[in-house]
Amino acid sequence: MPDVALYDKLGEKIGQVEVSDELFAAPCKPDLLHQAVVTVEDQMRQVSAQTLSRSEVAMTKAKWYRQKGTGRARHGAKSAPIFVGGGVAHGPRGVRRPRRLNRQMRRKALAGALTQKAHEGAVLVVDEIAMDEISTKAFAGLLADLEAKSRVLMLLGSDEARDERVYKSGRNIPRLVMRESPHINARDVIWAETIIISQAGLQALTERGTANAQD
Repeated sequence: MPDVALYDKLGEKIGQVEVSDELFAAPCKPDLLHQAVVTVEDQMRQVSAQTLSRSEVAMTKAKWYRQKGTGRARHGAKSAPIFVGGGVAHGPRGVRRPRRLNRQMRRKALAGALTQKAHEGAVLVVDEIAMDEISTKAFAGLLADLEAKSRVLMLLGSDEARDERVYKSGRNIPRLVMRESPHINARDVIWAETIIISQAGLQALTERGTANAQD
């Protein structure tokens, strides 16, 4: 199993921790990563636009003016798409057909993204993430001690993610995303420049990865 440096909250290295081969020594396939990112972003889109066709516009269906003798082109109802206020031809109908990836592809994409970030030295494991009080300044200092770069993904254990002091201390920090392990995807990993994982978060992620390998 590969080893990753283990740090405390002050940014000091206190040892090494073994990480799972299934998650941090997996092949990285660019095409699969692209599919995973596009799928997640497509599912995040809100498709709510729905235009009215000429049959749905609240307008009289009576013929606009007589067909002959006016010198103008012949027209029927004013609800035709060529007139202002008429229906829209071939407009959006609110139909959403999101992309899908099967479970095995999602898992392989996540493992490949984590492996690449680990090779780049962007993955940090911290013994725990805890706050004595609600303080955004103290939380920002913790990130500074760990030398976390601008876009930070923090993967927490279940108890840490539900800790009100941790949540409220970090929620207003720009470009910091906190997730409860193992609920992340390949897009989260690729987006981040630094990934901070607590030991509790790493354990939950490893257990999930081991279970995935046994499926």
